[in-house]
Amino acid sequence: MRAYIQTNKSGEFYNVNAFIASEGFTSLGWEIIKFQDINEVQENIPEDIVVGGIGNVRRRLEILGIERSQEEIDYPDSLSSYFGRKIWTTTIQQLFENKQDWNVFVKPKDITKKFAGTVVKEYKDFIGLIEQHEDTNIWCSEIVDFVTEWRCFIRYGEILDVRQYKGAWDSTLDLRVIKGAVKDFADAPAAYGLDFGIDREGNMKLVEINDGHSLGTYGIAPINYAKFLSARWSELTGTKDYLRSL
Repeated sequence: MRAYIQTNKSGEFYNVNAFIASEGFTSLGWEIIKFQDINEVQENIPEDIVVGGIGNVRRRLEILGIERSQEEIDYPDSLSSYFGRKIWTTTIQQLFENKQDWNVFVKPKDITKKFAGTVVKEYKDFIGLIEQHEDTNIWCSEIVDFVTEWRCFIRYGEILDVRQYKGAWDSTLDLRVIKGAVKDFADAPAAYGLDFGIDREGNMKLVEINDGHSLGTYGIAPINYAKFLSARWSELTGTKDYLRSL
């Protein structure tokens, strides 16, 4: 089996996620092939995993003629009871025109990472978000002051790992809440990131969901990361997950 892994212009892995993926797949006996631009990959074999940024991974799926069956999964309706705050959809232009709705956290709805999620409180916060000829669909969320945040790596409906990525090291994570959310997310992909946080009142709330194909490692073990990526890639491409039994 082969894993194509993205590098920078110097031929080094483009970030720590790529490095950890290489370590994991290498340990499992896979062939590692580096690439800088996805168009460099000549073989059209869907089973060959691509590890890289969201743009490269999704471009690879396009090249293979594969359409993703799911839209972005930031805030699934089935997990609304875990939000702990008001979350709604609008557009950048509509938000800009309604100042009474400002002082909210916003992130793109249809195109993941089109811009980084940010808080808008005043006019200058819209710089870089408003486009002249396009009105971007966005998520709006009431602001929550999370003391601690964790990423839960979910694979085939099971918790593969949990990693703290922000905040107080001594906060306590309630696994019952995580397990409940995993169970309630019935239409979940094979691998995804379930991010939970604790606010200053001690309440656990869902931060967001992230697709598993280009997810940050946050300290997960290399082999577990390889298993995680393999699960999502095989689902997206309709191919066999050779690591499923591990």
